[in-house]
Amino acid sequence: MTLIVVTGMPGTGSSTVIEAALKLKLNEEGAAFTPMNYGDVMFEVARGEGLVEQRDDMRKLPKEKQQEIQRLASEKIADLKESTNLIIDTHCTIRTPSGYLPGLPEPVLRKIKPDLFVLIEANPDEIFARRQTDATRNRDVDDEKSIEEHQFMNRAMSMAYACLTGASVKIIMNHDGEVKKAAKEFFELIKR
Repeated sequence: MTLIVVTGMPGTGSSTVIEAALKLKLNEEGAAFTPMNYGDVMFEVARGEGLVEQRDDMRKLPKEKQQEIQRLASEKIADLKESTNLIIDTHCTIRTPSGYLPGLPEPVLRKIKPDLFVLIEANPDEIFARRQTDATRNRDVDDEKSIEEHQFMNRAMSMAYACLTGASVKIIMNHDGEVKKAAKEFFELIKR
């Protein structure tokens, strides 16, 4: 089956683009895709282990615990990939107190075997403004320069992921007011 990894730092609208593209997909023939949020799978594992109470607490866990949670989540996803086309919504990198942590370290990539990486991006000022109005999450406050750096790290990391897996990388811009355009571009990828 096919596994597409979609990444976007908080505020890019990656989940919104996936949702809108899948609505377009409902009207077309072809393979069906099941969307999953990697962070939700990790949260289920971490909460089950009694490590966190809120999803945003995971990034504050020690690196070793985060990696263990990533591994356990990847096993669940790999099992599902055996019978289902998946779109995995995740973060390419996670900024921690000790620096950037790969969202999908090598053992995870080898386990889930992605076919395509899609980066959803927006301009740093757009991301900053979106984060200011998002009351659903407890996000760290970043300035536009930090957002730009994080987005750069995501691009670099996605190419490293591609080198390890042989998957290709596609960047889709999700500018303010253009989610339909971004969704259509993503839809064209999954239609293939």
